[in-house]
Amino acid sequence: MVPVSVIFFALGAIATRASTAIRCSPSSIPKPDLVGASILGIQAEEVHNYSAVSLAPGSNDGKKYTIDFCNVTVTYTHPGWNDTINTQVWLPLEGWNGKFQALGGGGYSVGFGPIYLTYAVGQGFASATTDGGHTVGGEAVPTDLTWSLKSRNNVDWFLFEDYASKATNDLGVIGKQITKSYYRKAPKYSYFSGCSGGGRQGLMMAQEYPDVFDGILSVAPAINLEAFIPAGYWAAHIMNNNHIYPSPCEVQAFTKAAVKACDQLDGVEDGIISSPSLCNAKASDFIGQKYKCNGVHRTLSASSAKVIQAAWSGSGKAGWSGVNKDAAIESYYIPTTCTNNGTCATGDSSLFGNWIQYAIAKDPSFALQNMTDSMFFDMLHSSIRQYGGMVGNNNPDLSKFKANGGKIISWHGLADEAIPPNGTISYYEEVLKMDPKAQDFFRFFEAPGVGHCYGGLGPIPNGAMSQLMEWVERDHAPKTLHATKGSNNTARDLCPYPLRQKFVGGDSRNATSFTCAK
Repeated sequence: MVPVSVIFFALGAIATRASTAIRCSPSSIPKPDLVGASILGIQAEEVHNYSAVSLAPGSNDGKKYTIDFCNVTVTYTHPGWNDTINTQVWLPLEGWNGKFQALGGGGYSVGFGPIYLTYAVGQGFASATTDGGHTVGGEAVPTDLTWSLKSRNNVDWFLFEDYASKATNDLGVIGKQITKSYYRKAPKYSYFSGCSGGGRQGLMMAQEYPDVFDGILSVAPAINLEAFIPAGYWAAHIMNNNHIYPSPCEVQAFTKAAVKACDQLDGVEDGIISSPSLCNAKASDFIGQKYKCNGVHRTLSASSAKVIQAAWSGSGKAGWSGVNKDAAIESYYIPTTCTNNGTCATGDSSLFGNWIQYAIAKDPSFALQNMTDSMFFDMLHSSIRQYGGMVGNNNPDLSKFKANGGKIISWHGLADEAIPPNGTISYYEEVLKMDPKAQDFFRFFEAPGVGHCYGGLGPIPNGAMSQLMEWVERDHAPKTLHATKGSNNTARDLCPYPLRQKFVGGDSRNATSFTCAK
């Protein structure tokens, strides 16, 4: 005979599940109140035992999660804009931590869907993402811009505004309202987290919508997008104009030579350039050095040095710099491909090239390889004029966000192969000029040896969101960011700018072997 207590427990579990199922239904969730928008529909259903590999923005700590959640999708439009946007909100069925976290996108996307959502729900957050009104592919950095043109020479400016800012603000507003409707109480704290384009979205929210989030984690923010994206094509432009196509092997050999020349500027040889501003090496310094490619001995050439230096120095105009010398520039800046017989050509440069074709030339068939120097700089200046107000997001006045009690943590990998970290550094310096006490609410950290969002030899601050929550909720400001899971199990503390890591002795894999100093 089954004990009565077991029967009551089973009945209680069934009743609880039935209750949550009723709560997770379109009829139980009122339409969000979104100014300037019309809600087209709400879908809601429970999802059980959903499993996926997931990670947080700006993390290399991905793993498999299995979660149960209420999946709510809000579909809406801005009347007159002819857009259709889908915002997904995932709500843990059990173990909600009482907080909400909105998640950003990257490249030319506004959100990454389950890639980040699964992790956030696994941590107990009610979480949300948006498609911004357009779909993207499965690339790690989405580069598709076909959505940006209605037709040749006609930009869809409404979709661009959705991409730039509006859909992200809507994400916060919708996400918090759905969370309150489902749990019958508002989240205690609301956060935003994103890397790259998502990092830009985070800083944009602090600048333009300062009352939506209590805390913002902005990793490798793509601010000044209208400038660094077209400027990033400069090295490929030099290749095309001079018919110089360094092989990936040669590009990597130049990078290796630069690292060797500047590695010990922080006092330790570890394959990382921790003080890139002190690294005065030029590509021409390494002409004639030997390297090996596929078992064949070769020599670094003067012609290739010209292309490498273009990536390191930047376009030299419009105030835009290149990437640091330990960045994997063969990924985006010098994407050459070579055949078996050694013939090389320009490879996929769609991150930068698509912006020039779609956003500036407004013509998908525009021949990038035929640009003259004059045309290139005209394109660059045109991009800044047309799009600076939409995607620049470099306003240093964060006084309203500060007045609302908000906190920001931002970090940028110094070996970022996509976004020059000097752009973030320059922005933070402008913030400090406007408010010398900005570190009371906004702290920026350099991450030596770290690539774009993750990757590279340097350790990653995987716990940055936890430290942000400590700051927001307990007023424990981060003196350093704890970075782990670097190469060879390296761990280090990232220093708040303008302080930088300095080796003080011991095992370079240990955080205690470094201190923060000017």
